[in-house]
Amino acid sequence: MRERRLIAIVVLCCAVVAVILLFPQFSSAQNGGFGLKKGDPDTPPPFYNPYPFGILPPNLNSEIARVLREVDFIESEALAQLRALPPPTLTNQPPLLAHTGQRLNVLVGKALNFDRNISPFKDRACGFCHMPYVGFSGPIPSVNLTMIAYPGSYQYRAGKRTAQRYTYSPSFPVLNYNQTQQAFFGGNFWDSRATGYLLGSPDANQAQGPPVDTQEHALPDTACVAFRLQSAVYKSFFIELWGDDLDAIKFPHNTEEICETPGGASIFGTDTMPVKLSPVDRAIANHVYDHWGQSIDQYEASPDVSAFSSKFDAFLHSATTNPLSADEMAGYNLFRGKANCNSCHLDGRSTAPTPPPPEGEAPNSTDTGAEASTAPLFTCFGSANLGLPLNPRNAFYYQTTPDFFGFTEMWH
Repeated sequence: MRERRLIAIVVLCCAVVAVILLFPQFSSAQNGGFGLKKGDPDTPPPFYNPYPFGILPPNLNSEIARVLREVDFIESEALAQLRALPPPTLTNQPPLLAHTGQRLNVLVGKALNFDRNISPFKDRACGFCHMPYVGFSGPIPSVNLTMIAYPGSYQYRAGKRTAQRYTYSPSFPVLNYNQTQQAFFGGNFWDSRATGYLLGSPDANQAQGPPVDTQEHALPDTACVAFRLQSAVYKSFFIELWGDDLDAIKFPHNTEEICETPGGASIFGTDTMPVKLSPVDRAIANHVYDHWGQSIDQYEASPDVSAFSSKFDAFLHSATTNPLSADEMAGYNLFRGKANCNSCHLDGRSTAPTPPPPEGEAPNSTDTGAEASTAPLFTCFGSANLGLPLNPRNAFYYQTTPDFFGFTEMWH
């Protein structure tokens, strides 16, 4: 009897522990409020896992932790670089920041890019999906081979596509439609939806997407970026660059509760501006958000990211000093000659083959034109719909049941 009673007590204790572990809190969002249970802001909500077996890789948690450590290291590096930078000189009319002003902009962009505080749970930075050692794209091999898109601030909501590389993306022009060729050119993102129409830079426009994407950083309001920047370690450098309007914004008392609730939560309904600001403060917050994108664009345009440091770049600089091997030259001659690759993948040379005989020598012609560019990007900046089918391993397609916050991805 005593043994049975002991077993019953152990079973009851295990059940209580299981409940505590599996259901650590019920969000106040379910009761008409924002965020998690009051007084317990550091307890994460239950993981969202609507995926079939095999979509989430088994080492996902340890890999996320690894990348976050790397993000923190690069952020600390950016802060050290900012502190060591001599201040720029404010001069001229119209005013400009001379001498180190451009470098200041680049380093502020770097600090913004690797700041994990720009997310509800302070666990995602732009750089989380764009690490330097993989060409500023996704750094988790198991994710690349399984769920494709990367998990966002609220785990495990996942983005829509694999992360594009930062490198050379600032060179893309504003999205435009060429009437003669009847084709679209320019824009950023895989589908060119970052048009660049407002800021004149698709790359800066692209940087404004992830912070409020419900499956990435997942902030519920663009104003949350300005709110978090008011307490950022590098705020003084941001103000030195863009002015002190940031500190003039009067945020309501519940802003932190709102900004720590991921976007798409049912409590927000269709409201994309749940942080209630005066028209003046909203305008300032919008300007801050524009500057966020512009500084990140300058970081990505800098040699820190877009270095033009390949062997081919060296070859274009001096073919004598930096020659290609025989096989490499044969491939390049094919690329710019008979194969006609450089008619779309522009290499800064004239395009071959020439017209067919008798006007030209196609299909065996050779491009003998001089370099028109010593920094070619091997693209015409065009877009093409390849008509590829859906990838069934993409986690995005399985987010059709409500998560802890009542969010459902209604892609279908």
